[in-house]
Amino acid sequence: MILKALFLIVVFAPFLAHSVDPVFNDDVLGLIVFKAGLVDPESKLASWNEDAESPCSWDGVKCDPLSHRVIELALDGLSLSGHIGRGLLRVQSLQVLSLSNNRLNGTILPGLTRLGTLQVIDLSGNNLTGSIPGEMFRQCGSLRSVSFARNSLTGRIPDSLSSCQTLVAVNFSSNQLSGELPLGIWYTRGLQSIDLSDNWLEGTIPEGIQNLYDARTVNLRGNRFTGWIPKDVGGCYVLKSLDLSGNFLSGTLPESMRRLVSCTSIRLGRNLLTGEVPTWIGGLTSLESLDLSGNTFFGRIPESVGNLQQLKELNLSMNHFTGILPGSIANCIDISVLDVSQNMLTGDFPIRVFRPDSAVAADSYGNLEVLDVSSNAFSGEFPASIGTLSNLRLLNVSANSIFGSIPTSIRALNRTRFLDLSKNKLNGTIPHEIGGAVSLEELRLEKNFLSGKIPTEIEKCSSLTSLILSDNNLTGPVPLALSKLSNLEYVDLSSNHLSGSLPKELTNLSHLLYFNISHNNLEGELPVGGFFNTIPHSSVSGNPALCGSVVNDSCPSVHPKPIVLNPNSSSDSGGGSSSSPNRHHKGIILSISALIAIGAAASIAIGVVAVT
Repeated sequence: MILKALFLIVVFAPFLAHSVDPVFNDDVLGLIVFKAGLVDPESKLASWNEDAESPCSWDGVKCDPLSHRVIELALDGLSLSGHIGRGLLRVQSLQVLSLSNNRLNGTILPGLTRLGTLQVIDLSGNNLTGSIPGEMFRQCGSLRSVSFARNSLTGRIPDSLSSCQTLVAVNFSSNQLSGELPLGIWYTRGLQSIDLSDNWLEGTIPEGIQNLYDARTVNLRGNRFTGWIPKDVGGCYVLKSLDLSGNFLSGTLPESMRRLVSCTSIRLGRNLLTGEVPTWIGGLTSLESLDLSGNTFFGRIPESVGNLQQLKELNLSMNHFTGILPGSIANCIDISVLDVSQNMLTGDFPIRVFRPDSAVAADSYGNLEVLDVSSNAFSGEFPASIGTLSNLRLLNVSANSIFGSIPTSIRALNRTRFLDLSKNKLNGTIPHEIGGAVSLEELRLEKNFLSGKIPTEIEKCSSLTSLILSDNNLTGPVPLALSKLSNLEYVDLSSNHLSGSLPKELTNLSHLLYFNISHNNLEGELPVGGFFNTIPHSSVSGNPALCGSVVNDSCPSVHPKPIVLNPNSSSDSGGGSSSSPNRHHKGIILSISALIAIGAAASIAIGVVAVT
């Protein structure tokens, strides 16, 4: 009997201990078992001690102040690997589980939502594989937010998602999920945010989206959806952000969209949408970002866009818009990005953007950071007032018919990183003031009618990595200043009228990947060393006077100076008398080869006499 009693004590001791102290031991045991499935290379979980009575002081653990049960486990960004073990199922009061930005692998633990108190699951930014377990959402308890973003999950979005009516936020973005959207997805009525972007989802976007009457964010970007934008999308009255870009959606903008008056961001770029942009777009006065790029919209840009006075970004590029750029855009005083490139816009260069008629429009200058009007049919003179756009980071007016000279006000663009004025009809010289654009990383002026020298002030643009000046009428030498631009990677000076020799210091440009000086009038020896040891022949051709191994033309050797013999000089004559200009002695100049020939002839003559 004694032995039997001892056996029962040993067997049931864990359960007795559990009943004595249920507050701590289940949590400690569960977390220690969970830790056993992890690899912790930086010992971030060193404080997790299996002998501890309470886990409340452990790193990443938060307890309820009254019950002392674990309610939050936050182990984000700790470089943890391994799998998500079943030990977590013992942490019965857990409300927040956040394991984002680690290296966890394996599959998602299906039973997580059995923890009836669990409200937040964030497993984003790991290496999880497999499918999303359907059972997670059939009995989802108190679950409000779930994120499996940036993993390698596959399969379909489970149909059971719509049965979890407590959900407020769902993020399955940046995985490899495929198939069609569940038909009932829009009936999770409490959803405020849904992000399924950057997956392989396909099929049509089902109608019924208006049932998400609380939705603030809908992001389906970067999938393979076809068909039309849901006609009832305008029923999402409180929607703040709609992103359907990067799909294969077709048709026109649905009329109901005019009711999205609370929307701050609409992104529909890179689809197959068509038709004219309706004038009611100007009624969406809360818009801060409007992206319709990469579609086949046509007709004129509506004047009503000027009513969008909160607008910060307007991208209408890569469409078929015609007509002029409406001057009303100057009313968008907060705009920082304006991209209308690759359309068929005509008329004078949009001077109003630079020369406003009102003080209100003048205020917009301080915010504009990106201006891209390239690849249109704009004409007119390049505005001298460009310098007032002092916050520009990118200015691209290439492939138009802009004429005139580059203004000296270019010096004020000291924050501009990318400047492209190529493929226009600009003339005159490159102004010395270009040196004031000290932040330039890429300068493109090719295919214009620029003349004069490359200004030495270019050396002040110390961040320059790309310099393209080809197909102009530039003259003078390649300046030594280029060799001081230590970040240069790409240089094209071809098809100009440059002359002189190349500075040998160019070999110090250690990052150089491309250097084209073909079809100029350069001469002398190509620099030896660095990139120039492997420069292709095509990059130096068309310079007849250049020499070096690359052009298969050896440079002429240096000839020794001739010896001057003065027959009238004597060893005892005064130091400078024999060379005095008053004496006018005629010197005899013989080269070394002539002396050798004379010596050889003398030897032959002596030999003949000796034989005779």
